[in-house]
Amino acid sequence: MSLQYLVYDIESVVDKSLLNQVLYNGEGLSDEEAYDKHVAKLMEERGNNFVNPSFHIPVCLAVAAVDKDLTIQKLGLLGEGERTTGNIVKHFWDMYNRGNFVLVDFNGRGYDLRLMEFWAFRQGIPIHYKHFDKFGVRYRYSDDKHLDLQEVLSNNMSIRYQGGLNLLAKLLGKPGKMETKGEMVQTLYEDGKLDAIEDYCLGDVMDTYFVFLRWKVIRGHISLEQEQVLVEKAIEKAKSHGKETGQLIKYVENCKKWEPVA
Repeated sequence: MSLQYLVYDIESVVDKSLLNQVLYNGEGLSDEEAYDKHVAKLMEERGNNFVNPSFHIPVCLAVAAVDKDLTIQKLGLLGEGERTTGNIVKHFWDMYNRGNFVLVDFNGRGYDLRLMEFWAFRQGIPIHYKHFDKFGVRYRYSDDKHLDLQEVLSNNMSIRYQGGLNLLAKLLGKPGKMETKGEMVQTLYEDGKLDAIEDYCLGDVMDTYFVFLRWKVIRGHISLEQEQVLVEKAIEKAKSHGKETGQLIKYVENCKKWEPVA
């Protein structure tokens, strides 16, 4: 297999201890009290409770390895052996440093890739020099090495589509968000429901892949007919993955055939 693209998605939870040490040191708060205080402040100031990624711990990283023909060759979760945060981060950067592929994500520049770079710093993991090339992965105005679908579809955030990946997936007849949503990940993790997080993360990777294919259509790189063949192959891949792991079963059940508006 010649890996051409790595479509990926990360789910993370807040490191409450670190947040307490950095933002509330000396106030005598427990980690939980510090977290609750910070979330309340975010809700009051911004209307959402998303904590800055600097305080996040990766707990799941799903990938779809895509070849030059845009077919998914492998689908799964990173973290060799036990899927601890350390193993997940190491597996990602080992794979990245050895490879020569385009990273494909949705808001990766603002979250996913930013988080993995931060954890390379935290874990002391070297990143290949190519990552820091002037027109490399970090360069905003090229998709040669990094395709952030949120940025290219919004003309580098000139317009914000309310609904994000969920909106775009549903426009393509794909499930998008179902019962599990991003804001539920913290509670699911604390309740020991990592399997639900992993299933959700894999669903986001599938949604990202389907949006990626439609981007290829509007760029003129493939036809609609070619896209639909690839979509069917991807759904079959997800079905096979589901038979082996029990994951993505509900996702596949909720996939619909895309039809253009009359």
